[in-house]
Amino acid sequence: MAAFPFSPPVRPLAGGAPHTVRLALVGDLDYEVGDEVLHQVLHALRGGEDVRDLRLDCQGLGTVDSAGLAVLLQIHRHTSEDGTGFHLDNMGPRLERLLHITGTYEYLTAPQQAAPSVGSASSAGSAGSAEGDPGTLDSGA
Repeated sequence: MAAFPFSPPVRPLAGGAPHTVRLALVGDLDYEVGDEVLHQVLHALRGGEDVRDLRLDCQGLGTVDSAGLAVLLQIHRHTSEDGTGFHLDNMGPRLERLLHITGTYEYLTAPQQAAPSVGSASSAGSAGSAEGDPGTLDSGA
């Protein structure tokens, strides 16, 4: 294996708006680290007071495999259920391409603002509409 010191896959970022959790995703998001990334992101969301938005900075993100994509979808689902905004910042062309090919680009990047706590039914409705769209499976190739 590599002789490099371990680097955490999720790093907190300073600054930003109040009630916003900003995290950097670093390295590959794959089967090996997916569970840890999910755990760290959910822990950060639960640890903040009155969190309304989650911003994931993807600038340092390497390869994303199917397990990594599943982690992003799980995080999105959790934020939707909680009425928390979800944002992918600084996506590189490789991540954008993966999201387009898998039909998840619009679902993961559509503006999702923090909803009132009583709005959980509207959050579930918007997630269901993306799943029911027959065009999401077409890669265009």
